[in-house]
Formats: sequence, C-alpha cells, structure tokens
Amino acid sequence: MILNALCDYYDLLSQQKDIDICPFGFQNIPVSYAATLSEEGELLDIISLKELNNNRSQSFKMPISMKTSSISSSPVCDNFEYIFGVGGEKGEKAIEKTKFEKAKSLHLEMFEEASSSEGIAIRKYFENWDIDKAWENDYILKHYSDKGKAFSGNVVFKFLGSKKYFHEQHEITEIWKKQNEEKLKEEGMEVAQCAISGVTAPIARLHDKFKGVDGASTMGASLVCFNKDADESYGLKQSRNSAVSEEVAFKYYTALQYMLSDREQKIQIGDATTVFWAGKIESAYTNIFKSMMNNPEAIEEDIVAEDVKTREKIKSILADGSKGIYNDTELDSNTKFFILGLSPNAGRLSVRFFYRDTFGNFCDKIKQHYDDISIYGGGSGKDHIKIWSLLNATISSKSKDKKVNPLLGGAVARSIFTGEQYPQILLNQTIIRVKAETQITQPRASIIKGYLIRKNRIQKKKEELTMYLNEKSTKPAYVLGRTFAILEMIQKNALGDSINSTIKDKYFASACANPSLVFPNLLKLTQHHLAKIEGNYWDIKLGECLSLIEGDTFPKILDMENQGRFILGYYQQNQKNYEKREVKVEAL
Repeated sequence: MILNALCDYYDLLSQQKDIDICPFGFQNIPVSYAATLSEEGELLDIISLKELNNNRSQSFKMPISMKTSSISSSPVCDNFEYIFGVGGEKGEKAIEKTKFEKAKSLHLEMFEEASSSEGIAIRKYFENWDIDKAWENDYILKHYSDKGKAFSGNVVFKFLGSKKYFHEQHEITEIWKKQNEEKLKEEGMEVAQCAISGVTAPIARLHDKFKGVDGASTMGASLVCFNKDADESYGLKQSRNSAVSEEVAFKYYTALQYMLSDREQKIQIGDATTVFWAGKIESAYTNIFKSMMNNPEAIEEDIVAEDVKTREKIKSILADGSKGIYNDTELDSNTKFFILGLSPNAGRLSVRFFYRDTFGNFCDKIKQHYDDISIYGGGSGKDHIKIWSLLNATISSKSKDKKVNPLLGGAVARSIFTGEQYPQILLNQTIIRVKAETQITQPRASIIKGYLIRKNRIQKKKEELTMYLNEKSTKPAYVLGRTFAILEMIQKNALGDSINSTIKDKYFASACANPSLVFPNLLKLTQHHLAKIEGNYWDIKLGECLSLIEGDTFPKILDMENQGRFILGYYQQNQKNYEKREVKVEAL
C-alpha cells in the first residue's frame, strides 16, 4: 500500500521537467572536477567545478555505480586516485597505483569496441597516462593542496570547448547500463513476480537507506530490511523475502528520499518525521496542508505576493472545511492525498502511521480538530494551537529532556487525520502536569476541551463546553472550577496582587480531585477576604456560581474527565476575571 503510493508519486514527479529526479537505473553523483581531453586522449586541463558553482559540487545524472566497498572503479567518473593515480600527498603510493590500474583495466575492457569519439578518447587516455609522471603534471599540481589533504570529489571527462560530458554521451551510457546488467546476472539476481507491480522482473536484494528522518542514523536507515535469520522464510535471503523488483525499489526510494530532502513536504509530529503528497503535482495541496498543520497563523505574517492566494485558501478551509475550496479552480477536493509518518528504530525505520484519503476529507478533519480544541486564550492567546504545542504541553516545564512520549504523537495524528477520539493518555498526562505545576496554559486547556468535546460528540452526548466561558453550564465540576477562580480573585483583591502565593498554589490539586475536602474551608476563608473588599461585585459573582451547584454537599471525588472540566472552568473564569479587570481600568 505504502510502496504502491510512493511508486505512483515517483511516476508523477518524473513527468515534471522542473523537478530534478533520476530515471530508473540512474543516480545523482556530486562532481568537483572536469578533466578536459583531446580526441587522442591527451589531458588538456583539469577544471574545478566548485569554483564555477559557489564552492559547491555539481550534481550529474549517470547510471548507477556498481562499485563495492573493496577497491573497484566506476566508469568515466571517479576520484583522483582512480582517474590520475594521485592522492593527497606527493609521491607514488602502492594503493594509488592499484586503484589506477583497476580503473585502467575497467575502461579498456568496457570501451574496447567503442566507436564514439568519447569512447575512443577515454580508452586512449588510460592507455597513455603515465602514473609515474602524474606529480609532474601542471594540471595536477594546480589543484594540489600543500596542506596534505586529499583531492576531494569526483572527476568527469569532456572535450575541450564542449558542454557535453562523456557520461552524457549515448554510447557511453548504453555500455555502462549493459555492464550493470551483466554484474547483476553474475551476482545471481533472482527473477520473480514483483509483489507491488505484478511484473516479473529482477528482485532487489538490498534496499537503499533513507536519510532525513529525525533521530535516525546520519548514515541512513532502512524501511525494508531483512538482516536476521528469524526474519527470513522459504530459503530466501535478505530483501528477497519482500519480492520487490529493482525498479519498484528504486522508485519508492527516490520518491520518499525526495520528500525527506525537501522541507516543503516534511513536518515533525512527535518523534515521527512526516511526509505528505498529493495525487496531483500542483504544490498548492502540500503547501496548504503544511501551513494548516505547522502554523495556520504564520501565513498571516510577512506575507508575500505569491502567498496571498494560499492565505485566502487556508482561511476558507479553516472556516468551512472542504466547502471552502468547492469553487476553487486550482484545487480539487477529490484529489487523493497521502500522509506517512516515520520514526527511527534501531537502525531501521518504523512506520508510525500512514493515511490516505481525499484532500477535501483531510481538510474537513483538520478543521474539525481546530474547532474542537479552540479556546479563548486572552490577548496573547492563539486562534490555532500547533500540534507540537499540544504535545509539549504534556511535558514538565522544568524537564531538561523535552522528549514527548513516542506513542503519543502517532496517536494524536490518528485522531486528527481520522476524526477518532483523542487518546486517553493525552488527557491524563495533561491533567497530571496541571496539578503538579498549577500552570494552566492555553495548549493544556485546548487539549482538555478537545478531548471532552470530541468524546461526547462521538458518543452522541451533549457537552456544554464552548470556546468562551459558559456561565449557564450546571456541570458540577465545571462550576466548581469557576468557583475556585472567583475565590482566588477575591483573595487577590483583598490581599493585593503582590502576595507570594494564592489558594491556587496550595489547594488547586486537592480541590480538583477531592472538592468536599477543600471547598468548605475555602469558603470560610473567603468570608474574611470579602470583608476587606469594597462593594459587593465579587460576593454576587460567587453567589451566582454556588447557586448552580445542585444539593448541599460538594462531590467527594472527581474522575479524570471531571477534573478536566474543573480545570476548564477555572481557566475560562480566570480569563473572564481579568477581562473584567481590564474593563474597569479603562472606565477609570
């Protein structure tokens, strides 16, 4: 399923002229130098391509190199030791001579029957180049580092005055590809039906490693890998157990690595490096998705002309979901869209999640997510809380290790992209952090509201939580949270804002879990505070809240969900309290 989708995306990418993607059997090779030859194979110059490219190597497409880890050469493109027989220090060394002889043998054999001028020239070069006099060559010496460092980078060949390199010449390429095919046959390449394409073709023995996954080895990590006997079956070795053809393995690798190397198609969700792509090549789909997931409000800042349309589309989607692009001529809500989350796992990659749906459905799910978690955060609050802010809200603010529970990111992503219930662990960890730190941030309040709203909607139960304070709610836990916020405000008004600690610091956690043990004493204490305040505004507000609580006793225990309602009641009433204070100051 995943490999199929990646192969289809490769086919889509390969049709675009402005996208640098290799055809099957080819790879991008970084090159630092170009050796200029005459048609007789005489070395006329060595040009530094880095000097022509802002000190960066140039990348060239050429057939895949079949070099092994031992001493072996690659056709018409290799480093100084193989091409010229010289290394980083002056003077001949046995290893350099061995490498040059390997390259010489390869080129003379490969291009023995070559008829093109390029094929003949490269053959003559290796026939005539004298390694014993290499360090006397002016073109070698001008690129030599007197610091004793090796010549870095690969070398390619070209004729003087020509813009075309030898590896781009048709005959050279065909001979190279044919040699690769023969090497695969020598290795005993198995031919079978590919499990992905259904085509009978050579099966890949090894799959390439991916770079760009956060936390994975810098050397790369495998997505498909069989390196233990217990993983193998039916006498098949290594990745032949997966029955994926060489061509399919190349396609899915190239497409996925392209996205992992592109910041525009990659975001981080917890420990999962997440890539995404559409069934159409237009970048608007991925740009909009990334903006909605990463930071919906960033599109409002530092806007440039070409982003204006994207900004308007995002506004429409966040307001109306897929209906916001119903009449859009550039976007089709029925376009297929894919989301793949990868995380490191002991040298390999684990698929944390994979979702496919229409772009319109994903837009609806993301809009619903933001609607569910939206909560007023005061003047400095955000309209849309980023996913990483939600995940980080479950971590202690004092912790030096800011790693999120590895399972939590994937679970939250599933809830967002499928519309399912948010994970229970998200609510539990958030409430634990609030009670431990008595810090109720907007992201933490958003998590609690989103969890309760979505659960009750899925279970078709009525929920009275809203974006702003709901003064009509009679849910005992919510009202008690509001009451606690009013009691704290009364204390601050009576004793002044400069007090070192409030009832929140001493009693919030216990009041949240066991109201009956705390509230009677708090109400007695509040009578002393009310006596020190002029007017009866807060006395009236307290009475209004208490009148919403049914019965004469407070609940003995609040379960986790009701503790969440208590926290929300406190948070929203607290926002209202300070909003009221600001109004009073302006009136003065």
